[in-house]
Amino acid sequence: MIPEEADKMTAIAIRRLSAVGATFLVCGLLVPAASAQTLEEIVASSLEASGGRAAFEAIRSVRQVGGFTMQTEFGPLDGDIETVIIPGQKFYEEQQSDLFEQRSGWNGTLAWQLGPQGLVDLEGPQAAVLLARSLLHPFLGFERPELGGAQFRKADDADLEGRSHHVVIVDVQDVEFSIFVDADTMLLSRFQFNTTVPQLGTVRITGDYSDYEDHGGVKLPTRQLLDVPGAFTVDTRYTTTEINVEVDQSIFEKP
Repeated sequence: MIPEEADKMTAIAIRRLSAVGATFLVCGLLVPAASAQTLEEIVASSLEASGGRAAFEAIRSVRQVGGFTMQTEFGPLDGDIETVIIPGQKFYEEQQSDLFEQRSGWNGTLAWQLGPQGLVDLEGPQAAVLLARSLLHPFLGFERPELGGAQFRKADDADLEGRSHHVVIVDVQDVEFSIFVDADTMLLSRFQFNTTVPQLGTVRITGDYSDYEDHGGVKLPTRQLLDVPGAFTVDTRYTTTEINVEVDQSIFEKP
C-alpha cells in the first residue's frame, strides 16, 4: 500500500474511533463469591472486593496516564493517554498520537468531544459512557439515584474463557451496559454495550479489564482492551495512577 493510501485508510479508522467516543473505564475478596446470588449480594460483594464503598467515596480525584495501541486492518497506531476523574461528577480524557489528537469531557451536565471531526456535543451512548466512566465502579450507583440514576438488574451467569461470571445489566440514560463480574474474585472483567459506528451500523462494543492495582484503598484496573467489531481494537495501559491530586477544573468544560 502506498503511503497516501495508508494515510487515507488510517484516517478512516480515526474517524471511527472519534464516532465511538471515549472508552469506558470502571474499577481481596472479603465476601465469599458462592454467596453472591442475588443482585444485591453481587453488588455488595464486588464493591467489597474492590475496596468497599467507603474507600471509593473517600476518593476526591483520580488521574491516570499511560499509552495505547490501536490495532486496525491498516496497521497499529500508538499514542499517549491521560484520564482525569472527579468521581460521580466529572470526567476528562485526552488521547494523542502522531496522526491525531482527541479530547473528551463531561462537566456533570454536558458531554463533548474535540477531535478529527471537530468540536461536537455528545449524546446517547457516547454521553452515557462518559457519565458511567465518572464512577470508579459501576455498582457505586446502585440505589444511589443522585449518581446518574442508573437502573440495575441481574442477568443469567456467563462463562468467559473458562471462568464463571455474574452478569448485571446497568441502564444509564437508556443505554444498557452488560457488566461481567468474576465469580471467584468478584472483580469486574468485562463490559459490553451497543452503539452506532459510521459505515458499520450498530455494533456491540466489548471492553475487558485486567492488571488491577491498589490505589487509595481501592483496586483499579490499569489495562483495558476495547474491541469495536469490524473497525479496531484499543489496548490501553496506565503506567501512573494518582489519587486525590489537585485538578484544573477547566479541563472538564467544553472548549
